[in-house]
Amino acid sequence: MANSAAKTIAIIILVVLLILVVVRFTPFIFAPLGVFPHVWQWAKFPKFRTIEIGPYGFFNFTSYSIISLALLIIWIFVIVWVYRDAERRGMNGVLWGLLVFIGNLVGLLIYLIVRSNNVPATKSVQASQTCPHCQIPLSPHYIFCPTCGTRLQSVCSKCQKPVEKDWQVCPHCGEKISS
Repeated sequence: MANSAAKTIAIIILVVLLILVVVRFTPFIFAPLGVFPHVWQWAKFPKFRTIEIGPYGFFNFTSYSIISLALLIIWIFVIVWVYRDAERRGMNGVLWGLLVFIGNLVGLLIYLIVRSNNVPATKSVQASQTCPHCQIPLSPHYIFCPTCGTRLQSVCSKCQKPVEKDWQVCPHCGEKISS
């Protein structure tokens, strides 16, 4: 597996290539919006009956325009999904959403390949402990209560890291734990 710098460089190169392709096919991008009403004739598609809405036929809908608009709506849903999935996985959702928006199917494939497999656990209520002396809720990692100073956990005599009461050996340094 390539390192993150190589992945980043490959993604930048792909984005630049996709931008060059997009510039070449710009009329196809604006065709669903009716900005270039004759783009389909330029591409030598067969003529379909049109419904002209508005002055000068600005919203010149053909069956191709309706299909393009439906695909655009579906693609927006895909971009939103990529954004949410990337944020959930701890990645930059805006960057990945923009890559999928510009790169279309190629950008989506890049995201599906590069995305991390580990999903951070949802924020659950941690099993917090309470101080036996003052009954204040505390983090389970505390060794002493910050309010009253009561010892909450045992520590290793060599490395001073917390250990459980039933352990025989410290897992951090290997020191035998005295009972």
